[in-house]
Amino acid sequence: MSPQKKKPTSSAKPKAVKVRAVKARAKPKPRAKAARASRPSPRAKDRPRVEITRDEAEQPARPVAVGEGRALWESAAPAPVEVPVRVAPAKESPQIVDQPWAELGSGVFAVLLAGSVFLPWYHSSPGNVSGWSSGTWGPIIFFLSLAALAIVILRRAGVAIAFPVESPLVVEGIGWACVIGLILKRYLQPIAFDAKLPSDGWIFVSLACALGLALLAGMASKNTAFVMRPRWFTGKPGWIGIVVTAVALAAGITIGLTNTSVPVASPTVIKPGPQPSRIRGLPPCATKLHLPTPAGFTAYIGYDSSSECIATWFSTFGLNQAYSRYTGALKTAGWTVTDGQARPEGRTGSLKGRGCGSASAATQPLNGRTRVIVSVIVYPCSTPSK
Repeated sequence: MSPQKKKPTSSAKPKAVKVRAVKARAKPKPRAKAARASRPSPRAKDRPRVEITRDEAEQPARPVAVGEGRALWESAAPAPVEVPVRVAPAKESPQIVDQPWAELGSGVFAVLLAGSVFLPWYHSSPGNVSGWSSGTWGPIIFFLSLAALAIVILRRAGVAIAFPVESPLVVEGIGWACVIGLILKRYLQPIAFDAKLPSDGWIFVSLACALGLALLAGMASKNTAFVMRPRWFTGKPGWIGIVVTAVALAAGITIGLTNTSVPVASPTVIKPGPQPSRIRGLPPCATKLHLPTPAGFTAYIGYDSSSECIATWFSTFGLNQAYSRYTGALKTAGWTVTDGQARPEGRTGSLKGRGCGSASAATQPLNGRTRVIVSVIVYPCSTPSK
């Protein structure tokens, strides 16, 4: 039995009316702009029609990791990998000097300063004392000047040498250090025989050479900045600079401290030999040597020894007359007398005959009176007389 159809109720009627109204509204009149837009453009006719098949449209999406996919504009071939190339560090070259003549002049003054160390800086009674023999500062100045000369030669030869500061500043510093050392040597003299040695004029020649070295090196490096160089000792130039400085300082200090050319102690006192015996009157040696006793002369005292003979006489004559009379008697006895220079305090002359010696006449107080004393000293000659 088929189900009975229900009759529409009154509430369904207005719904039909609404549908109709909607349908009536759904038919608006086409506008002119819409009609224009629906017309195909001439460019659309030229474009190719792309058809997407069902397999392409329904192909599931594949997950792609970030950075895995390649952009469409990149080529398929991978880009070549750049290999880093190790570049060798540039060799350090000596700094260019604005005034080469000043650097060459500093080298010349370094040679002169080294040679002037061997000049006599001091003088004493035994002999002159050179700067090399005067103590520590002499050898130090010598080797520092040689170091300055070596730096100049290496730079002019194109060999790189490194120091904490630039090389021209090092040469200038060596010059001023030598100037200070020479000033100290001028006023702090070495001691010999418990006394200070007086300085000689040659020390000022060394001081002038040191000043020339310092001033010319300063002119050569006047445009060089005083800047400390980091890690200056790492390369070969740094090792060369270390060797030059170390050798100069080590040699100068070592030789200076062991320098003993100037004696610092008092000289050894020579002990005298046996004293000659004193004899009242004429000694026996005077008789053996044929020493005369002329008229007007009285033998006083004498000394007799194996090395010399001493005899004295006092006279009533005046000084010149007593000297003339006694030297005349000596000549008569076979002696050769050579008169010396006449002086107010006395007369003297050299003797040569059976020995060598001297004869002298001088005034001396004797027994409360002023008498003229004639003395004769005879000793063996160093070479035999003819």
